Amino acid sequence: MSHSALLKSIEEGDKLLGHEAEIRAELAKNPKSIVILDDDPTGTQTVCNVPVITEWTEEILEKELLASPVFFILTNSRSLQAEEANALGQLLGERLQKLADKHQKKLIVISRSDSTLRGHYPNEVDALAKGMNINEARQILAPAFFEGGRYTFDDIHYVKEGNNFVPAAETPFAKDNTFGYTSSNLKDWIVEKSEGKVDKNSISSISVQALRNRISEEIKSIIEQPETTHIITNATSYPDLQAMALAILKSDSSFVFRTAASFINAISGIAIKPCLTKDQILKIPSLNGALLVIGSYVPKTTAQLAYLKERSNAVFLELDVTNVFDIGVFCKELVLLVEKVESSLKTGKDVVIFTSREVKKGTTKNESLDIVNRVSNALISVIKKIRVQPKYILAKGGITSSDIATKGLNVRRANVLGQVLKGVPVWQLDKDAKFPNMAYIVFPGNVGDDMALYELISLLK
Repeated sequence: MSHSALLKSIEEGDKLLGHEAEIRAELAKNPKSIVILDDDPTGTQTVCNVPVITEWTEEILEKELLASPVFFILTNSRSLQAEEANALGQLLGERLQKLADKHQKKLIVISRSDSTLRGHYPNEVDALAKGMNINEARQILAPAFFEGGRYTFDDIHYVKEGNNFVPAAETPFAKDNTFGYTSSNLKDWIVEKSEGKVDKNSISSISVQALRNRISEEIKSIIEQPETTHIITNATSYPDLQAMALAILKSDSSFVFRTAASFINAISGIAIKPCLTKDQILKIPSLNGALLVIGSYVPKTTAQLAYLKERSNAVFLELDVTNVFDIGVFCKELVLLVEKVESSLKTGKDVVIFTSREVKKGTTKNESLDIVNRVSNALISVIKKIRVQPKYILAKGGITSSDIATKGLNVRRANVLGQVLKGVPVWQLDKDAKFPNMAYIVFPGNVGDDMALYELISLLK
């Protein structure tokens, strides 16, 4: 496929009328509770005025299910080993379905994961379906994420880098130590990730052309084919995802979902809003500096950090990753780090804590994931000991931002205010967090150009 065909599809899609009004009308006529299980906090990167919870007792889930038509559960399952992710998926499926039955609510449960295809799949989606007792449910795969330059066209998933569209398997994301893959064609990717357990002949797809030229009833008949187990959603614009969402909402069949963030807006009818202003984000006046915590080690983050270092007068403090394996050395470094952070914040200086850029690999995928978690725990230790409330906190990277929120800042519930840059969500922490009502910025490791981090800090000066 020539890139010109993909570019033409994007340009034509951007000119189309969307289906938001029809989706909202359908949801008004046949209400659904839309619950998003987010495998790290970056899935909130397209919505606004939507709650996110970080605990899932039946009492908490019941309260949220009755109060909010759309809400996120931050599972952070990408940081778990596969068996743990499966157990959590099944548990949440069971609890949500039990509560939905109790209150006679129709559920749409979405497993939101990385738009560059990293995460536990298909195992945790299978586990979710098992927990909800819908093992026969068809799986909808929709990884398109337009705000981050991710498009699916002719079943190939692309990542936009500069002016180029790179097949996902040819990007650095596909070389991930834990969640790497070799296939850009999503039919092949499903087979690969399932280790051959899914028959390629049972996987169907909906083309961009079909989504634009067929009515909902025709799309519905395609996705309800009895021999189909998995359905790939091609999409290069929001109207494509909305056409798919509308057909799903009108169907009586059972579906489970693995999607990126853009699909959440499509199926919930949440409109894309302009990026937030400084005044909308920094609601609490503060003379203290901001705190940025950079845990992500993907090349995009490293480039953003380098650009920031060259132009910012912030205080940069490096956490040597090798020290987290020597508890004595790390404890001494931790004390010094906290002292430097607090003294700088008090003088109004922004502080950037970043992990050393050398990637430590394990001999197995499980060992590599364990190393990532140990580094994240080191960053959490810094946050736990800080007593000075920053102007805001920004966390870079999925696992990093999740652990800092839940383990470092004791966040149990937050409200997603919106985005500060495209694909970069801002949470307002609740009154019970370590720093009540503070703005918390979740900056995905794989979003933005080299200047994005610098631009964000400059905006909030």
